[in-house]
Amino acid sequence: MWQMARKALRAATGLALLVSAPLNVTSAADDVPVSQELRQRSAEILTILNGGGDPATTFAASFRKAVPDAQMQALIASLQRQLGTAMGIESLTPLGEHEASVRLIFEKGTARAWIALSPQAPGQVTGLRVTGIMPTDIADLASLDKVAAAFAAAPGKAGFLVQDLDENSPAAALRGERTFAIGSAFKLVILAELVREIDDGLREWTDTVTLDGTELPAGAFRALPPGTQVPLRQLAEEMIRVSDNSATDLLLAELGRSRIEAMQARIGFTHGARNIPFLSTMEAFKLKGVEGGALGRRYLAQNTDGRRAMLAGEVADMPGRAVGDLFADGRPVMIERLEWFASPADLARAMHWFKDRKDSANGREALRILALNPGPAASLTGEVSYAGFKGGSEPGVLNMTVLLEGRSGRWIVVTASLNDPRAGVDEARFQALFTRALELAIKG
Repeated sequence: MWQMARKALRAATGLALLVSAPLNVTSAADDVPVSQELRQRSAEILTILNGGGDPATTFAASFRKAVPDAQMQALIASLQRQLGTAMGIESLTPLGEHEASVRLIFEKGTARAWIALSPQAPGQVTGLRVTGIMPTDIADLASLDKVAAAFAAAPGKAGFLVQDLDENSPAAALRGERTFAIGSAFKLVILAELVREIDDGLREWTDTVTLDGTELPAGAFRALPPGTQVPLRQLAEEMIRVSDNSATDLLLAELGRSRIEAMQARIGFTHGARNIPFLSTMEAFKLKGVEGGALGRRYLAQNTDGRRAMLAGEVADMPGRAVGDLFADGRPVMIERLEWFASPADLARAMHWFKDRKDSANGREALRILALNPGPAASLTGEVSYAGFKGGSEPGVLNMTVLLEGRSGRWIVVTASLNDPRAGVDEARFQALFTRALELAIKG
């Protein structure tokens, strides 16, 4: 899925494959040079994708330390399975003296890459991101309706919506008002409640949460000692930027479950009742994982009051280690009943809520946070004025939701969900379809 856009690929220095397609060198600004190092490293990366080269020459030592070879090999193999042989470079667009966007041509499609070089000689690669993986059959989809039809043909059940926020009706929709499991996209509600409380003078971005030793799920704040103070802004940033679950649960506990539940209606979740009680990530993991899901089945058998009592008692007292190897086999776990739920239209309305606050200081801060990780919209670099993103996934569940501002000032939401209670979803194809939808949406 979009994680691939945040991973690097092993490199190569051999130039045996050079550019077999014409190389169109463009510039993002008249004063940005097209350096020889950018040309050379881009050509080397092309060679890498076909298994050649010398990583020690192309990549900085810090990069190679951060990215294990086995992980890079797996990513290369995945790219080759989807697109086949790397054939050439269609264009190279400098984004600065040491950065460039590269459009790559493959046997069965295209992809974009972002490359960053060290400013010190010999200008080795310090950052690499592959985005916009586009198989030819998906690139040939000429309309949003055809994208919707392709989503409809996917195994499982898909929902899809493209909404120009200045228009009353969507540009395209598939099961727009049906609820889907959305994974971590639920974190939009928590961010919205934080913004509301700051707007109402109840909190400040600089207010802190003091860690009290309560067990947290995986994330940057899990191992910090009790007594550590963390600003609300930092928690919000990490919750959105890397979908940090420890930051999420800290914010949920600080803001209060009941307030977050009430916030759903304020941002346009018409199906919010399915999320009551509003679960923390640790609670969801326990319910799905403890005793092979037996804890979750007992929870689902309760009414709302009974569920709240279980969360405050039995679930809270259960240690995290009792979850076991949840998701280790890649199979979906109770995604139809035990998850966070929203329709594509709900998520579009939520993004509209954030967009409507763009002229206030707190609204601008929320939009900044949503843009920290543009996810699949990273492929639109240079084509939009703004891109904010939140998505979510677990086995059988995938959601991507993007808020865009086009160069013309049009604001657009693109959101898609795919659920399959029987098997994991095809994340690579989902992302390619979603990316094609973004391209078509922004072109109007």
